[in-house]
Amino acid sequence: MILAPRYIPRLAATVGLFTKYGLGDFADRAGLRALVDGEDGDEIGPSTEKAVQFRQRLVELGPAYIKLGQVLSTRPDLMPETYVQELEKLQDEVPPISYEEVEQVIESELGARMSKLFESFEREPLGTASLGQVHAAVLRGNRDVVVKVQRPNIRKLLADDLEFFRELATFLTKHTDAGARVDMLGVIMQLERALLDELDYRIEARNAATFRRALAQFPRLLVPKVIEGFTTEKVLTSDRVRGLKIDEVSPLIRMEHDFEPLAEELTRAYLKTIIIDGHFHADPHPGNFFVLLPESANPMTPAELKAIDRRLEVREVGTHIQRIEQEAQKTAPVASTDIDVKLAVIDFGMTARLSTKMRERIVSLLMAIADNRGDEAAETMIAIGDPLQDFDRSAYTREIAGLIARNYDLSIGEIEAGKVLYDVINISYQKGLRLPAELTLLAKTLFNLDGATRALDPMFSPIEAIRDYSNQLVTQRARRDFSPRRLLQIATESTDFLAALPQRLVAISQRLATGDFETRVEVPQMAVLLDGLQKVANRVFSGLVLAGVVVASALLLPHQRLLGMIGFVIAGVIGLWMVGTILYSDRKKN
Repeated sequence: MILAPRYIPRLAATVGLFTKYGLGDFADRAGLRALVDGEDGDEIGPSTEKAVQFRQRLVELGPAYIKLGQVLSTRPDLMPETYVQELEKLQDEVPPISYEEVEQVIESELGARMSKLFESFEREPLGTASLGQVHAAVLRGNRDVVVKVQRPNIRKLLADDLEFFRELATFLTKHTDAGARVDMLGVIMQLERALLDELDYRIEARNAATFRRALAQFPRLLVPKVIEGFTTEKVLTSDRVRGLKIDEVSPLIRMEHDFEPLAEELTRAYLKTIIIDGHFHADPHPGNFFVLLPESANPMTPAELKAIDRRLEVREVGTHIQRIEQEAQKTAPVASTDIDVKLAVIDFGMTARLSTKMRERIVSLLMAIADNRGDEAAETMIAIGDPLQDFDRSAYTREIAGLIARNYDLSIGEIEAGKVLYDVINISYQKGLRLPAELTLLAKTLFNLDGATRALDPMFSPIEAIRDYSNQLVTQRARRDFSPRRLLQIATESTDFLAALPQRLVAISQRLATGDFETRVEVPQMAVLLDGLQKVANRVFSGLVLAGVVVASALLLPHQRLLGMIGFVIAGVIGLWMVGTILYSDRKKN
């Protein structure tokens, strides 16, 4: 595959992002520098000044590159710490769009003038992001809301960038060693799906309703309700929460309130959505969490709404989101009176889903990490990934076991589950184990979750929560597998198998009697083995021919001196050619 000529200038700009801003080592490891002739960049290594310039350049290049920077901000295994800290500012520090553009988008989408839609609407945004920005407003009837408005023409700006990233990932996969080891195309496709979902606020509205139901059993967590009548593809309206960002909580507030139950409940909630639901919030950075103090006025959780609902009959609803809200209140526990502080979770544009098999392996992986079973963690990673030809299973298992053992010996406040998983992924990359993109996204989520729980309670141990809650989830799954419904399914499948067994035995017996029974054995790497044996046979045969020429020339030398000398010269030329060919092919392979 050859990269399209129209993308060559953009390729040079992308490579320059890393070679000109102190990240030349990253460009070399990813195989980027070799793609552009003469792209040497500077020899200055990472620095705080270069990190600031790198972030500013990403903003200049547009929304797709801002998203790329946000992804890199969650990869401490790839980026220096100063760059990670600087790129985290991309979550909030994005230039806002004008109020006139906001007004035009809202009136076009909702089909009415601003004065008819809102009692009041704040002109200054509460926050900005690469795809949109958020404003505070009050609906008719004095309901406090926040309105997220999509940036105009953002789809056209993203379409060409995404196509370029896809072609670049495909090119790197086919032509670089890093591309063969990392599922770059899978990462880009995952980023593309996430961006497309974020560009349709109706999808985010459904996600928010789904997670409000999924987290309803955790009374300390609040997912704001979406107002459907004020939500379209480019406008999203939801209840406003009034709280503090988790990294802005003062020491005085920490002395007055206990944040440990909040950190534990947040961790348990994420484990539940990852392991049980297989659908998790993939962007839990600090800007998406707000601490809600008891004295602040905020929307109610499903548990609180359930406690004040005195209706004897369930009211019929007409939309899917309304039905989800009813299910959330139905599954929520009775609201407790001893809840101190609560935590609001917002922004469900970026979510991810895991298959049933992947969830089972993630459970095994997390439990192995939590219980210091490095060998089992390594085996689980091998089952998840795709070993390359140079993969050394024994060396990989030793490194993973050593990594997990070192982290197991750390004190409670030092353990970071997300960072451990990132280190495991980094070792896998170095040792030739190619992993699916979903695992990297999960590591990003757990890494951000570590930061959130640490901001709530610096001494909170996510490993302890993972160990305890994973054991509970395994027990629940075992009970579910032995439920009457599951036993009926097993009995039905067994009955079908036993019913078909006699016919299959008759067919096998007939084939054995007629000599028409075949067995096919597939051996991995058989083609490579046969090719190697053929090369060995060719070299042995060539050596025998050369030896025959040498012996024949030696016998002719006493009787036909000239003919014997010619034979020796021919044998010498053939020998030198064979040695040169062997050395060149071996060096090329290395």
